[in-house]
Amino acid sequence: MVIITRGLSEKEERFITQKINYNPAWNEIASDAIAVIVNKKSNDTLFTMNRLQQQLTGKINRTQTMVFDGLNKTNTVRFIEDSVLKGNNFDSSVVKAVKTSSEVLDYVATHENSIGFVGINRIGNPEDSGQVAMLTKVKIAYVKCDVCVNTPYIFPSQESILNRRYPLVRGLYYALKENYTGLGSGFVSFLKYERGQLIFRRAYLGPVMGFDVRNIKMNDKLPKD
Repeated sequence: MVIITRGLSEKEERFITQKINYNPAWNEIASDAIAVIVNKKSNDTLFTMNRLQQQLTGKINRTQTMVFDGLNKTNTVRFIEDSVLKGNNFDSSVVKAVKTSSEVLDYVATHENSIGFVGINRIGNPEDSGQVAMLTKVKIAYVKCDVCVNTPYIFPSQESILNRRYPLVRGLYYALKENYTGLGSGFVSFLKYERGQLIFRRAYLGPVMGFDVRNIKMNDKLPKD
């Protein structure tokens, strides 16, 4: 079993079916988001999807460096290609690749005229001391929400991931190569239901299982009988 940031394509399903003689199981188990990161000194913190596309293709703001994790095509790069560029190509003269998400954050922290892209799990956890410390060096930018009325620019948070108001939300999916009850299918069952979904929720990601908040009344003292 693997956890990936997109579902399988029809071509991939056919290929796997031909190899193992049964259809692979896959589905969404949680939601994640790509955060746009700028230097702490930068006042450039509002982005639109059109602006991101224009900059990544080198049509505007060519003095700003756009930084990604991975020297090869990572899930972040693939998501940006699919959801932002929509068939257009990166301009390699304005895009820089480093090895890891940590290096993206370090680069943006030390280069004022740069913009980085990382998964929100790398910078959005208020209980991770390392991430909190990094937020003294970088800022998470806002991206325009086309369906919002009172808050036209959205900060990537668990709430904006869950309601899909933040434009750069991506799914987390499992893909299972197992047609029997084994370790992989057991782990999938764990992730899909309450205990596993609470882990995603606790990690400030978006669980796919709905959790309702109910008002209750508690007695101050237990009844004697």
